[in-house]
Amino acid sequence: MAFTGFTTDALVGLPIEFFTEVLPQITLPSELKVTLHVFYRLSRQRGPAPRRISWDELAADRTLRRGLRAITRLRPPEELLAEGLDAAVRRTTLLHVVLPDGARSVNWYVVNTATNRAWAEQVGRAGVALTPNPSLPDERPSLITLYEQNIGLVTPMLLDDLREAEERYPAHWIEEAMREAVRANARSWRYVKKILERWATHGRNNAQDRTDRPIDVEKYTSGAYGDLFRRGSDTSDLQ
Repeated sequence: MAFTGFTTDALVGLPIEFFTEVLPQITLPSELKVTLHVFYRLSRQRGPAPRRISWDELAADRTLRRGLRAITRLRPPEELLAEGLDAAVRRTTLLHVVLPDGARSVNWYVVNTATNRAWAEQVGRAGVALTPNPSLPDERPSLITLYEQNIGLVTPMLLDDLREAEERYPAHWIEEAMREAVRANARSWRYVKKILERWATHGRNNAQDRTDRPIDVEKYTSGAYGDLFRRGSDTSDLQ
């Protein structure tokens, strides 16, 4: 899938040590993807310190799941997530704290800084329950909102298809496919899905070019072999 470019000049900041000490040592794709995604998710958090994220939040993150599936389809995303987190914790890029939450335990992860190390020791001894920090709203509308604004109501049966598409295709592909459906006055998920499948198979630009570009008849009927083309296309010989 060809990347069409960033939509903003805003960047997600990373500590210098990530590039000078951590990145040169990472060999597992799962560790790299999970670590970078944790930094991204934490950068968007608002709320009480420290910025933290749980296993449950990461396991439910569709963008992360799509990225992990790109590594291999032979292993489930949850297994690759566990592998990546375990490697990051062993490297001490991330700190892992297990805290009770009623009848269950919750796995929390924070970036390894001096402040967070002190917090992890303190909260680990206290054993208090935590709640997720709120995050900034996504700049893009949710897929469900986008569908209902452009195509129609989302039924419970359709919801699974939308979630699968969100994990499988880039968000801007889905948005553009819905716009294509609106322009073609074919407001159905089946039509949107066919567009996405065609782009995934043939490439977005190439597939679009083949659909939209008219046949250049002059190209074939002129030149040295134009007479042969015209004669071969004359159906009167077949009648």
